[in-house]
Amino acid sequence: MKYIKLPINFSSLIKGKDSSSCSLEESIAQSIMMQITSRYGEVAGRPDFGSDIWELEFNQLVKVYEWEEDVKQSLLKTINLYEKRLYDVDVTVNLSEFEKESSLRRRRDIRRKADIFVTGKIIYQDLPFHFNTVLYISPLSQ
Repeated sequence: MKYIKLPINFSSLIKGKDSSSCSLEESIAQSIMMQITSRYGEVAGRPDFGSDIWELEFNQLVKVYEWEEDVKQSLLKTINLYEKRLYDVDVTVNLSEFEKESSLRRRRDIRRKADIFVTGKIIYQDLPFHFNTVLYISPLSQ
């Protein structure tokens, strides 16, 4: 079976080149990344597609473990609902801070990053699936 590779290269598609397909694993990873980077309500007709990341992005009053747990639960819910090619899904979210030197202001900025790990099993093949990504979010003002 062929799966569509995102983003779609329409110029290749029009020319009849078949460079727009990917593997099952890549397709699942793309779907999960879309769920991570979407806000709830952003996808028409699917108000529960997305994650809490964007609701919590600049909220500095939430404790780190609460932020991680809220994002984890929102991703578990969305992945289980919209990624039917996986089962036994587990999500781990780790929020950490790091310093980044700002060349324009000649000072260090503290930023946050979220390491997100998703594991599960692919239904059709009963093979393990692993996905991870890092999101850099919400610069802390000083």
